[in-house]
Amino acid sequence: MGKVKDDAQASKSAKPSKGKPASATSRRVSQFVGNLVSTELYKPRQGWYARLYTALGLGVLVVLGLWRLHETLISTSMPTRYGVPVAVGALLGWAVFRLVQYPPFVEFLIATEAEMNKVSWTSRDDLQRATSVVLITVLLMAVFLFGVDWVWSKLLQVIGVLRFKDSSGSLGSSG
Repeated sequence: MGKVKDDAQASKSAKPSKGKPASATSRRVSQFVGNLVSTELYKPRQGWYARLYTALGLGVLVVLGLWRLHETLISTSMPTRYGVPVAVGALLGWAVFRLVQYPPFVEFLIATEAEMNKVSWTSRDDLQRATSVVLITVLLMAVFLFGVDWVWSKLLQVIGVLRFKDSSGSLGSSG
């Protein structure tokens, strides 16, 4: 076995990374802001279903938020009550549309859709068969456990460990 040179390790100082994180962050922010004002479609024929369902899910959240905003503004004047949610909805709708066109996010959605296409989905008959097996097994286990619980309850009542206040077998023991 060789010796470990502690002096050599201690003399090396941690060098800062050569990459500039501040410029990388500002580059990402400028790319995102540039995407918000752009009208280009990024890889429009790829990841279409993933983009559609993502946009629909985000759209539902936006609509629910706008509905809540409208309810909050119900006591204000008519133009404010409807104008503010419409303006906010237009801005958020554009943001959702541009989000599903943002290149890093689109690449993720395309990769996700590609992986989902590789999944081997079970047939409807296999799914019904497996579901019925699970439900029957759960039902049988519930009946079995009820029976075991009932037998132990009666046995403990006969022994005198478990005593009920009345003969109806209500829950709780008095002993």
